[in-house]
Amino acid sequence: MTRPSTAQSPPPRTRSLYSRLHWLIAAALLPLLVIGVIAIVLTARDYRRNSEQRLQETAVALARGVDQGIRENINQLHLLAVLAPHGDPASPGLQAWSGTNAEVRLVRDGSDEAQSLPTPVLRDARRTGQAQVSNLFSDTTGAPPEVAIALPFTDSTGQPQVIALVQPSNRLINTILHSADEASLLVAVVDSNGMIAARSRNPERFIGQPAPDWYKLQLNGGNAGVFEATTKEGKGTVLAFHKLHAAPGWALVVGEPQSSFQARWQRPLLGVILGGLLAAIIALFSARAIARSILLPIRALAQRGRNIASSEGTPADPPTSRITEVQSLQTSLNDSVDALKRSADEARALARDLKVSEQRYRAVAEAGALVLWESDRNGQVRSVTGWRELTGLPEQDALGKGWLRRVNEEDLAPIEIALEQSFTAGTPLDVEFRVLDLYGKWRWLRARGARVGPEQSGWAGVLEDVDARRQAQARIAYLAQHDPLTSLPNRTVLFEKLEHALADARRGRHSALLLLDLDRFKEVNDTLGHPTGDRLLQEVAHRLLGCARSNDVVARLGGDEFAILMAPESRPPEAAASLATRVVEALGRPFELEGHPIAISASIGIVLIDNLADSSEKLMRNADLALYRAKEEGRGCYRFFEAEMDTRMQLRRQLETELRAGLEQQQFVLHYQPLVDLQQRRVTGFEALLRWNHPQRGLLDPGQFLALAEDIGLMIPLGDWVLRQATRDAAHWPDEMKVAVNLSVSQLAQPDLADTVEKALADAGLAAARLELEITENALIANIQAASSHLLRLKVAGVSIVMDDFGTGYSSLGYLRAFPFDKVKIDKSFIRDLGEHSQGSAIIGAVSHLCGKLGITATIEGVETHSQLSQLKDEHCAEGQGYVFGRPMPVEQIRAFMRQWPQRWQATD
Repeated sequence: MTRPSTAQSPPPRTRSLYSRLHWLIAAALLPLLVIGVIAIVLTARDYRRNSEQRLQETAVALARGVDQGIRENINQLHLLAVLAPHGDPASPGLQAWSGTNAEVRLVRDGSDEAQSLPTPVLRDARRTGQAQVSNLFSDTTGAPPEVAIALPFTDSTGQPQVIALVQPSNRLINTILHSADEASLLVAVVDSNGMIAARSRNPERFIGQPAPDWYKLQLNGGNAGVFEATTKEGKGTVLAFHKLHAAPGWALVVGEPQSSFQARWQRPLLGVILGGLLAAIIALFSARAIARSILLPIRALAQRGRNIASSEGTPADPPTSRITEVQSLQTSLNDSVDALKRSADEARALARDLKVSEQRYRAVAEAGALVLWESDRNGQVRSVTGWRELTGLPEQDALGKGWLRRVNEEDLAPIEIALEQSFTAGTPLDVEFRVLDLYGKWRWLRARGARVGPEQSGWAGVLEDVDARRQAQARIAYLAQHDPLTSLPNRTVLFEKLEHALADARRGRHSALLLLDLDRFKEVNDTLGHPTGDRLLQEVAHRLLGCARSNDVVARLGGDEFAILMAPESRPPEAAASLATRVVEALGRPFELEGHPIAISASIGIVLIDNLADSSEKLMRNADLALYRAKEEGRGCYRFFEAEMDTRMQLRRQLETELRAGLEQQQFVLHYQPLVDLQQRRVTGFEALLRWNHPQRGLLDPGQFLALAEDIGLMIPLGDWVLRQATRDAAHWPDEMKVAVNLSVSQLAQPDLADTVEKALADAGLAAARLELEITENALIANIQAASSHLLRLKVAGVSIVMDDFGTGYSSLGYLRAFPFDKVKIDKSFIRDLGEHSQGSAIIGAVSHLCGKLGITATIEGVETHSQLSQLKDEHCAEGQGYVFGRPMPVEQIRAFMRQWPQRWQATD
């Protein structure tokens, strides 16, 4: 019989650690790849949505621009209806407007030209009482299409009228074409019939034709949207549209070629895809490298265990692992256990030594030491470590005296002194010096050391790199004495130099100080921005250096203020005047910055530094006084300091203090001078005139303090007080009496001017028709853009707008045409010599006649004698004002004045 054999279980099937790591890497990367694909799909959708949103936002912005243009046309029709209420083409206002708008026609309802307009636009304007915009039309065959804007209004006789503004339709987008982000965009306007009314490309070819794919826009249904279409040129385009509010049914369309639209969102998507692929590849290789880094040490450890293992017995084997490499490792480790135990104590001792060494190294590193060195007493280096890392040079070059050949010559003496002092006094060595490295750069080092060796005959120490600290210190010292924008010396350096100049002056070496201030520099900052202003200051500094000599000091004190301290001169006044002339001429030449021509000027104050000068502060103050005089006398010039300037300035400052106190303590009062209708022989109102009831100097006229109030910023609160007080006083007068109030330059520049006036009227309970606002021509010139809208709003509310001092400026007649004034006050200079020269009488008569034609009341100021009054009656002037009728009086005397008025008028006959 055959004996059965003993059955043994087969060893478990094993896999290498290498293959298992690869399976682990694949399992980890697969979810990341799936997530990456999903992220790319979502990113593509978001990029396309962003591109569509960007195109839609462009359409919305441009549609607002077109709406604004249509509203401006409607506002023009409102103004033209006021200028020519009967629609008379011969009206001066319409003729002036037509001269500046050649492409636009005005058509009045009922005229022959009105027959060519679409019937619904005029009918709807009359029916609704609101402005209407027509669809595209053409009045003659072959004529370019046009669009009409009709406005209903009531003429001066109370009859309803309609006036239409007809213009080429492409003008609707002319003002917004510059707003397109890219030249590739197509901008068009489509009327409610789907006809192209305006187009940025080839308008002469396609205006008046049906818009392609119009039905897609209608199917969209909303006020805005995006869709794909084909242009008139046959190119695929992505279109965004936005319905116009000012023209119902009209739409503005912005198109972008499909190629550029697709590229806008596909290009960044391609970058995302490429980045994802690159990241996946990097991750794959990194994972492979990690797998190898895990596997190879294990194999090495197993091999090391075999090498360490001795011939002694080993412990029992642990359970067998399924990983072949781990099985080998387990066998090796079992064999090396005893060897590791024997070496444990040695490893602990080695670890203690290593820790101590690490602590020493860390202490040296934290102290910033880069080079360790040893030398004898004479500086002969015997050993050096780290010289190459510090300088790039071989360490052999530093041995002996070699290191001294790289030291800056200026630092050799301090090094020798430090060595000698340290040896003599027994103190540690500490000295800083510069070394030239391999790259030609001087680097600051700090050498610290102490005597070592037998009888302390040598040195040992470290070298630290302190170059960054030294450079930072040098930079701080430079900034403490220089202006960072222009690199000129600053105020601190100037005052130091002034002290030297004062010392030279006491020894008979006289000089001069020039203080400069740029005129109109604030306008540059306000209009072109502060970066351009900074560039201008740099150019000014460059020109000033070109005007001054090399031994003069040119400094910037701050803002737009500069100073030049001249070197001692044999004839300081002549030299200072010559330098100031050169500076004024140099800074008066235009600057060209970023394509903008900039014109400024400089005002200069000069003070001589002679043996009478006693302090830097007083020199600066006197130069500032001379500078103030230069600005007072026209700017763009220079003035020398004179002693009387100080007295004048002290009086001005005293008056400024008293003026502020006067406003706080309500020392101001109003006097009223009558305005007389020369035809009806009655008082029509009073002009409010400001007076200052000064505690010591009595009643002061405006000429003694108004200019100062304007300079120091008190005109706005002072003017507001005059307006409120005058309206309150006038509210107690008869209803037919008006009050006239003067507006200053500062008030005209206020953005809330109209609100301030309306609030004063409401608080006083005074009708707007009883208020006249007087504006000088100079004030209007300074604020024409800012003030026009406010004045027009007040005029519509019923307030009368008056041009004061007519004839003293340069463009009075031009302003009469540009702005609808209610009254003109002819300056008193024309009536002053009325009896001696015929020109004054002729001018007054001509202006009165012109005002009568324009529907403007003409008032003559400064009527002081009965003979002047007689001549004014002959010239048929409408209104007069002056001492012959009555002097300015407190409000309490007005009632008595009105009772006595009939007797006063008889006295003038």
